[in-house]
Amino acid sequence: MSVLPVTHRLVRALCIGLGLGAMAGIVVCLMQAAQPSILARLFAGLAAILYAGIGVAAYGLWRGHRLGLHWTRWLLLLQVPVVQTPWLVYNLFAGAALDVYVGTTSGVWANVGASFNWFFGNSGRSGHMAGVNLVALIALLLLGRVRLERKRNHVFATPLEVLAAQD
Repeated sequence: MSVLPVTHRLVRALCIGLGLGAMAGIVVCLMQAAQPSILARLFAGLAAILYAGIGVAAYGLWRGHRLGLHWTRWLLLLQVPVVQTPWLVYNLFAGAALDVYVGTTSGVWANVGASFNWFFGNSGRSGHMAGVNLVALIALLLLGRVRLERKRNHVFATPLEVLAAQD
């Protein structure tokens, strides 16, 4: 496998998709925060923080920061599993999702935008299902090939080296 620079157009497209998905997720969370329930407001706030983290990580990746790459990988890993049982529901995506799932119901589900569904306890849903978000899995594999270029330390560089690096 070849190494991809952070400026590769696939990496840039991933950053844009995650950023747009994060913005959509924050907007939905703000609408959910208008509910009268304090618990609903709390969970909407926590989900908004999660989406903001996805957006900040994608921006860091766009800028070529090592933490942006690592956090984007971790946050994509959170988007890979899809689970639904009568006691546990988990599905998270920002940008796009193509879920392939099997269980008492099987199939494929595609969506663009953002979604964060989770529940622990009696969810009221029937059936069992487990699956993967293929978009997040492919993006995670793509980011496994990304290598960041080392940035020169301008603190100890001579003025000529700094000017040459700016060209």
